[in-house]
Parts: sequence; structure tokens; C-alpha cells
Amino acid sequence: MLTVLQLREKACDEAEAARKIKDKADAESRGMTQEEVDKFNAHLNESDRLEMEANNQERLEKTEERLNKPQEQQVRQEISNGARIETPGPNMFRFGKLRAFKGQNAEADAYRSGQWLLATVMNNATARQWCREHGVELRVQTESVNSAGGFVVPDVMERSIIDLRETYGNTRQNVRVMPMSSDHSIIPRRSGGVTAYFIGETDAITESEKTWNQVEMTAKKLACLTRMSTDLSEDAIINIADDLADEMAYAFAVKEDEVCIDGTGISTHGGMVGIRTKMIDGSHAGSYVEAAAAGDNWSEIDASDLTNVMAALPKYARAGAKWHCSPLAKVAVFDRLLLAAGGNTNQNLAQGQPARYSGYPIEEWPAMPTDDASAALNAKIMLFFGDMRKSTTMGDRRGITLKVSDQRYIEYDQIGIQATERFAINHHDIGGGSGVRGPVVGLLGNT
Repeated sequence: MLTVLQLREKACDEAEAARKIKDKADAESRGMTQEEVDKFNAHLNESDRLEMEANNQERLEKTEERLNKPQEQQVRQEISNGARIETPGPNMFRFGKLRAFKGQNAEADAYRSGQWLLATVMNNATARQWCREHGVELRVQTESVNSAGGFVVPDVMERSIIDLRETYGNTRQNVRVMPMSSDHSIIPRRSGGVTAYFIGETDAITESEKTWNQVEMTAKKLACLTRMSTDLSEDAIINIADDLADEMAYAFAVKEDEVCIDGTGISTHGGMVGIRTKMIDGSHAGSYVEAAAAGDNWSEIDASDLTNVMAALPKYARAGAKWHCSPLAKVAVFDRLLLAAGGNTNQNLAQGQPARYSGYPIEEWPAMPTDDASAALNAKIMLFFGDMRKSTTMGDRRGITLKVSDQRYIEYDQIGIQATERFAINHHDIGGGSGVRGPVVGLLGNT
């Protein structure tokens, strides 16, 4: 669609074309021929039409601007995200404790998100007007990474999803997270430094340079699909917004952790390779140490195995190091060894938050292996120790986007809501060949 300015420029071009025809006839001291008259009239008629279209377009834009402009209203509720929120009716606050929305303005933020859901998902005219009056944008996703469209969630709802995702998941709490400006990003990585040499009085100094290589990040789309009843009512929108944000955040966090730990590089895991998979791919023997003989289930791991893992970690990674294991391994290995060490009881272990072993925190990953069978742990990474912020980068492409379908579950009187995010995970520094250690070191199960 042409803008008002473009329409008026085209109208001027048509008028100038008519003027040239008239000027040519005048310069030749004659009247216009019939052909020239027809062209002259056609240019003027088109100029008039374009001018009228420009005027109508200008009126439409001014009308839309007036209708979409937030209006000052008498309100009795707190300010949320810079916009005043009206106090809802007496039935609005019949909800339990909110899970997704936190802070002083949690109820108001949930109400804003609920009104956005009513406006976008249910095409509710009253909710659309409420959003316009309170500065809630009904934005449509048009970015190339999501060319099919979809509504972009409000900032308060996206922030709740992101906060919960980082609370539920271990990946974002432990690795370096970097924003990505495009689907494919290249991150510079230092691979070598300047070297000092002893020299004689007349010897030339050997030159050396800091060297760099690159870490490539390719964002992949992760999506989840859930159903929602079409019977969205004003009384339930706070609970609906809270539950939807909670469910989407949990689904994303679970998959991010699964990919980070055990990604296989196939499409099921977005082509990404997990840290346990990469450590035993045959090219990173320096990324782990083997447990002592017959150390391929939790009851067989002893303090010397853990000491060997700690000893293999380079000094530069110790300041931010953690133990990374499953909740089962935390109890079956670390708690067992702490109880056996003397001076510890079940009571003080239960009170010892956060859990630590040899002074280092223990990070419990539900995505880590929980099976105690030898077949599941032999020649596999049972747990690992180190600083994942130095070994792993997670690229975050964009925020959360929702798409809505009112046809897929029409027979159930339900609508489908699809949430998407885009991210990449790269374990770029986990050690190399045998004896070449990185900032994380794994314990390999051994028969």
C-alpha cells in the first residue's frame, strides 16, 4: 500500500505529464490534437483520482491514530509496566496463588496478559479496546524467522516465561547465555596467546601472536502446542494467563536441559550435541577420567573417584566450578559419602543448603542419568565437575511468540496455542585429546 506522500507524488507526476502535452502544443502555436486531448484528460483524471485516494488515506490514518491512542481513565489499581490498570470486578480475583507472575504487581501483570489473550486469541472487541486504552500492543510477528505470523506476547508475560524458564531449567543458570542478532552467529574464541622466549645478546626475538578461532551458533526453533478452552471468561483470565505462562516455561526448560546434556545431533535435538555425548565421541578423551574398576553404578563411586575428577580440572576453572549430577546421584553418591565421612547427620545434611561437596556446590539436573544399572552407566559420563560458563555458550535468538489456531481442535470446542523460541547450544571447550583438559571434567563409568 502506498503512503499518503507517495500517492501525492504520483498525482503531481500525472499533472506534470498533462502540462507537458499542453506546453508542447502551445510552443508549436497550435491546438492539441484529439490524441493529445485524450492523453491530457487521462493524466488529469488520474491525478485527481490519486489526490482523492491520498486524502482518504490521510483521513483513515488520523482516525486510527485517534482510536488507538491510550486514554486517561479513572483507575484504582497499581501501575504495571508503565500503564495504569483498572481494578477488575469483584469476581476477578477469585484465583489461587500465582505461579508464573511474581512481584508487587503480579496480579495486574497477569490481568494485562489475560486481556491480551482475550484480544488476540478470542478476538474479543472489549479486550482489544482495553488493550488500546492501557498501552498493551497487539503486535503481530512478521520477522523472517517466523514468516507465518503469530502474536508477540506482552513484555510482562514474556518476562514471566523467561524468569520461570531460568528457574525450572539448569541450562540457563549454568552456561553463558548470549543474545543472537540473526539465526547464525559467529563468536570469537581465544585459542592461543603470546609466548615468551629466552634470548641471547645478539639473538632475534621470536615473534608470537594471540590467536583466535570461531564458535558457530545456529539457532533452531523449539515449539510446544497446548489446548485451551474457548470458554474464556472475564473471571478466569488471570488464572489462564498464569497457567499458560507456567506450562510454556516448563516445557521449554525441560527440552533445553535435555539438549544441553544428552543432545545427539539429530533432528530430535535440533541438531545440537549434548555435553555427555560430546565427551565420549572419540575426540575428547581429555574431557573425562575413568572411575576405578567396577565403578559403573552409584554405589561403587567412592571419594577417590571424585578426587581424581577434581584433580583433573585446570586451575582457571575452579573459581566457578560446580558438581553436575542427577538428583539420584546427589543422594546415592554425595550424601552417602558425606554421611560416611563422620561428623554429618541426616539432619544437618537436610539443612545444608545449598548442597556442597569438598566446598563446591552440587547442581542437580533432572536431565542427567538416573538409572543405576551398569548397562546405562558403563562407558558413559556419570557426572561432571567444572565451570560450564567457560565450556558452553547458549545463543538466544529472540523472545517468545504465540500462534493460535481455532480450527485444529474445533470438535472439542478448544483452540490450539503454539509457543516458539529459537536458541542454540554449543559445548566449545570441554577438553581435547588424552590429557588435554578443559573447564569441565566428567567421570566415566568403568566395568
